[in-house]
Amino acid sequence: MSFGKVDAGKGIGWLTDAVGLVLKNPAAFLVMGLILAVINFIPILGGLALTIFGPALIGGLVFAAREESEGRKAEIGHLFRAFQEPGKLGPMLLLCLPAIVGGAVLLVLAMVFGIGALLGGGLSAASGSEFGWGTFGGGIVVLVVLAVAIGFTIYALQFFAVPRVMLEGAEPFAAMKESLNACIANIGAFLLFGIILVVAFVVLGVVLAFIPILGWLALMAAGSAVFGCAEYIAWQQVYGGGEASRMPPPSPEVPPAQS
Repeated sequence: MSFGKVDAGKGIGWLTDAVGLVLKNPAAFLVMGLILAVINFIPILGGLALTIFGPALIGGLVFAAREESEGRKAEIGHLFRAFQEPGKLGPMLLLCLPAIVGGAVLLVLAMVFGIGALLGGGLSAASGSEFGWGTFGGGIVVLVVLAVAIGFTIYALQFFAVPRVMLEGAEPFAAMKESLNACIANIGAFLLFGIILVVAFVVLGVVLAFIPILGWLALMAAGSAVFGCAEYIAWQQVYGGGEASRMPPPSPEVPPAQS
């Protein structure tokens, strides 16, 4: 299925339309988001569980968003739709691979950077010279840039792949590859949506920090619900027609003429 291209401003619409969709049935969406927030608060195991099962659970939110958008009611049980629909869980679990691989790469880079910093500090101490803080700071900048690039790639590989596998039954690896291409083709909307969502999350996080635990749970519950609905709306616009200008699939290669 070919994807389309939308204006950068649509990134704001993905967010505002998602908020509107959540407000149509706040009880169901916020409880689904709260379940994800509670899982995330479980030390170590919660983060690991969301890394593996997160795409399947977000897929459940996407499914609920479609139900609500098409005039049916979103239900809390929709969160676990991928676990209930025969043959759906396996493909959805494969969508966690970018996060696992990206996390492993970041861990290795952090370890290499940390070992390098320790060795540099040890050598400086042994020689009586000052530690090169400029080099250390430069290394941190490089690590941060690599982390942002890896995070962007993970985000782009999963963004459209989750609704495509959940709602279309697309093949996971092909869906991830095309999701990356669709995000690059719609880089303006994709980045604008992500930046506004992060800024809103940080601002609300500062405000809700005065309400220990409950404030963060409320923020993560709302954030998860809005993000799941936004993925559905973005998929609908980029893959489902509407205002997207269709981009045809690449033309097949022409076989060489036989002599």
